[in-house]
Amino acid sequence: MRDWKALLKKLGFTEGESGVYIAALELGAATVQDIAKKARVSRVTTYAAIERLVLQGLVTTVTKGKRTLYHAEPPKRLIEVVSRHVAAIESTLEDIKDSVDELSLLQGGEKPAVKVYEGPDALNALQDDFLAEMPKQLDVVTNMVAVRSLYAPEKREAFLKKEGPKKVNPTIRVVGVLPDDGGVWTGPVELKIALDHAKYDFAADISVYKNKVALSVLRGKQFMVLIESKDLSDAMRALFDQISKK
Repeated sequence: MRDWKALLKKLGFTEGESGVYIAALELGAATVQDIAKKARVSRVTTYAAIERLVLQGLVTTVTKGKRTLYHAEPPKRLIEVVSRHVAAIESTLEDIKDSVDELSLLQGGEKPAVKVYEGPDALNALQDDFLAEMPKQLDVVTNMVAVRSLYAPEKREAFLKKEGPKKVNPTIRVVGVLPDDGGVWTGPVELKIALDHAKYDFAADISVYKNKVALSVLRGKQFMVLIESKDLSDAMRALFDQISKK
């Protein structure tokens, strides 16, 4: 039989409320004393639990002579209660989505200079940050063949859909191992230097945009290190400047 007490706790009920509701359900109309005894909790806990359960419409009072009895509503009422909770949470979530940018302005202290992402989500994290930053220039040292081996066409389509109306179109400078079509880029390529795969067998990607440098490993255990540093990003761009002059 399902552990209903544990399930009710997952729905936000306290230990006392879960036990009291189940006890009242099993007893039918009963006194606080009988419910407390059945639930194996104190009468103080039982009164507090009943008060909350009454407010939620899960317990009703029954007057029998001079006694006040408490009766648990049918379990189907739980569906209504949970549905109300879900609706309230969804409404709150929408409010948070609408206000998250405003809330972000209140964030104090220094932002982490280095973030590390591991596994398949590493590339997704880089994409999300790229879309958030909307850079005008992107400098890349990469092995596009290795990127494509990890980056299935459907993921590419998902990125373009996520990009949507934003349409990030930075000027791109790329040095690396490239496929025959030169790679897939969302903006104009100002500098493109193709390396011989036989001589340069690496599975990594270095992306430089704004004040950020992203270092990604594309072979074996994938991970990406995102560094926010003006000095480091300026140094990397200086290297591209020198390469572009040759």
